[in-house]
Amino acid sequence: MSVAESLRQRGHVILSDLNFQTGSSQLSDGSYATLEALAVFLLADPSRRVALVGHTDTVGSLAVNINLSRQRADSVRQRLIAEYGVPPSQLDAEGMGYLSPIAPNVTAEGREANRRVEAVLLNTE
Repeated sequence: MSVAESLRQRGHVILSDLNFQTGSSQLSDGSYATLEALAVFLLADPSRRVALVGHTDTVGSLAVNINLSRQRADSVRQRLIAEYGVPPSQLDAEGMGYLSPIAPNVTAEGREANRRVEAVLLNTE
């Protein structure tokens, strides 16, 4: 399912191709298909708004993870603004830490799946 379809049908989408340096909020250099698709979706209608929501695994304290997840979401927000021309008014950035897992945190694979940024549609068309 495409980024636009997922936002329209589910109200959110995991930006699954993002890559952050380990323990860092810095989004790695390079292009990301999900960011390009999200930018196209937002630029097609200036009334659309999304919240970029960062998530982490359970390594570390909740406070540290909420801060890191918020910083990662903001890094994605800044990339969308700087490289794709998305107006800042269409983007919010928030962090959930480890409070909304999509996989168990007991395996490396589960922890990796839980370290993600999602886009959540804030308004309807």
